[in-house]
Amino acid sequence: MNSSIHQPSTQGFQYPVPVVNADSRRPGRTNRTQLKLFQAALEIMSEKGPSSTTVEEVALKAGVSKGTVYYNFGSKKTMVEQLLQYGANLLKEEILLGAQKNDPREAIRGAVKSAFIYLENHPGFARLWIAEVWKGKASWSETMIQIRAELMSVLEDLVRSISTRYTVDKAQDPEAIAVAIFGSTFMLSMDHEIHNASRTAEDATRAVMLTIDAYISH
Repeated sequence: MNSSIHQPSTQGFQYPVPVVNADSRRPGRTNRTQLKLFQAALEIMSEKGPSSTTVEEVALKAGVSKGTVYYNFGSKKTMVEQLLQYGANLLKEEILLGAQKNDPREAIRGAVKSAFIYLENHPGFARLWIAEVWKGKASWSETMIQIRAELMSVLEDLVRSISTRYTVDKAQDPEAIAVAIFGSTFMLSMDHEIHNASRTAEDATRAVMLTIDAYISH
């Protein structure tokens, strides 16, 4: 652990604690401690919002010391970025697992349904993502830009693969279709959480797939 002392300036961060150098941490590392921190922080942030969440609350919820939180995140800003990256890595894994189908249309369907199930199980991640997105791109960090690019690349590749099996409307932009899938998946997930919508992951998947079915020429 780095011997330097970090004095947080954000309200709620009361005491200086040692932190590890940010370059030596591995974002997205899937160990039990980070999983506990991820779940605890997102649960609190989903209730109070990122700006009102403190390190003390995250540590208490996860059953660890504040030093452990700082060791993994370093600062509150880094905590939000690491949470986004960690959650996005897990989301990408679920999307890729769901997309393991021979038929490219079914691959997208499986990917979308897997995304809905993941976001249903981790509603705090969807809320945190949307909160950060709506700050505007000028406020985005390099981490946020990279996360979006990676997720969009996966979805765009899946959309482009449709043309290997089906005749598609070439006037439509695969990138725009990928953005439509990405945005509607998050918004439907948020609607389900906030308004207790009765629709299932299967119902939501069918709605999103209308975009793909319109892309395929009939």
